[in-house]
Amino acid sequence: MAPKDIVNQTALILDELFELSDGEAAATPRVFSGSGLVSDGGDDDDSFDPVIIADQLRNIADQYNKDVLQPLMDQFVGQARAAAGDQLAAMFSQTVDTLSKNWVSQGGDVRQEMCALKAATALGLYARRKCPELTASVRNAMAQFLNTRLAGWIVHQGGWGQVAAE
Repeated sequence: MAPKDIVNQTALILDELFELSDGEAAATPRVFSGSGLVSDGGDDDDSFDPVIIADQLRNIADQYNKDVLQPLMDQFVGQARAAAGDQLAAMFSQTVDTLSKNWVSQGGDVRQEMCALKAATALGLYARRKCPELTASVRNAMAQFLNTRLAGWIVHQGGWGQVAAE
């Protein structure tokens, strides 16, 4: 799967992730197996469904220790309200790094990339709930983080479907 495909798939997943409120179900199920995204082998990637993957990411984001990580997420939200777009992306990345390190120290998943994915998802969804006016900026910061820091790992794992299923 080419990195360009991962970037396109990430955009579709984040569209789904940020579209619905927590616990809100889609009015009609959407399946994207014919999305036109192609793996390196040239076969259609019929396993890619951004609705299912977004739901799996919501589930992994719920696996954080609120007592430990909540103050860091609150601090990010407070600072994000005053930040410009490029500053917000840098702050998002720094906060994810801190959250994922704390996740490991609390006995969470020891794989650095998975911790970063969990932290990015938890932070993105939390910020969306706490300051909906920043949804587009937070979504963009999360996309930038995923595409620059995790895209290679996602490809190496076999794509988004494999990563979200772990």
